[in-house]
Amino acid sequence: MKELEVGGVNGYRVYIDSTTDRLYQALSENKVKHTDNIFLVTDDKVYSLYKNGIKKFKEDFNMKVCYFKNGESNKNINTVQEIYTFLIENNANRDSIIIALGGGVVGDIAGFAAATYMRGIKYINIPTTLLSQVDSSIGGKVGYNENSIKNIIGSFYNPYFVYVSTNFIKTLDEKYFVDGLGEIVKYALIKDKALFNYLSENYKGILERENDKILHIARNCLKIKKDIVEQDFEDTGLRNLLNFGHTVGHGIEMISGKELTHGQCVALGILVSLKLSESILNLDKQVYEKTIELYKKLGLPVKYKVDNYNLFMYAINHDKKNNDKIRFVLLQDIGEGKIKIEVSKEQIFEAIRQSISKGE
Repeated sequence: MKELEVGGVNGYRVYIDSTTDRLYQALSENKVKHTDNIFLVTDDKVYSLYKNGIKKFKEDFNMKVCYFKNGESNKNINTVQEIYTFLIENNANRDSIIIALGGGVVGDIAGFAAATYMRGIKYINIPTTLLSQVDSSIGGKVGYNENSIKNIIGSFYNPYFVYVSTNFIKTLDEKYFVDGLGEIVKYALIKDKALFNYLSENYKGILERENDKILHIARNCLKIKKDIVEQDFEDTGLRNLLNFGHTVGHGIEMISGKELTHGQCVALGILVSLKLSESILNLDKQVYEKTIELYKKLGLPVKYKVDNYNLFMYAINHDKKNNDKIRFVLLQDIGEGKIKIEVSKEQIFEAIRQSISKGE
């Protein structure tokens, strides 16, 4: 089992393993006892897949379980209120612990409930999707969506600890496995040329979900995010790098009506950002071509028709990184990202035309 220590105020440990066998060890190391007041929050899909394991866990720790309907559409205030009601009805107090078992939606929602219930109780994050394991499980961002704007309501609140088991990936739908690959490519492009080459050279084993490949990717992505978050926890500067591909990605996510996953939208947003990087920062055109080649190997989308530019720009203008001006993360080279680059609406439309809309 590998471990990372995320530093800063209220730092925490991240365990990375191929099984859940050492979860009990992690709980013991963090002084979580069988007598603690523990509440597990998950969604109905994860509950159905892992019902037997959850039942044993529930018995071992006298734990109470709450689950809500799976999906991004349920990342809203109503679900948060469901969790509050569950906690109140079961007499949760300031010494209680929430365990979030699921993907990014579960982690964000359960984390937000933990941050705000009685002004903050402990929560443990056990991510079950590739995207949450390589990205959203660390960093302390918790929250929910409002008016179709992603994560517009939220807070910064660190987990007590994180336990990443790549074994969960074996039951992940193909669509959501590819979803995680979009964020992984993002990490490679902004900070790690070696990881970019690794993805290109080992794509077959990655698509077959070989444990050593997934563990290697998870450790590298989490290490990159850890290093960035430690320097800029509240996302005022360097951490903006993690938004690469997300500004356009969020726009596509809104106009697609959730037809595409978050990771697929980010992947498309990356292609637009690469074209912007060519015109604004003189990025070598080969980076775009190599990224297209990698996408085709991994099964990531390379085309999308933006047919509602008003709604698309509404999402971009409401991106949390933008105030009065539109700002992007762009690249000078693989591993050399630049933040807060001002971009005009016209430049965005031209980059779309040269990338994801090309040939439409």
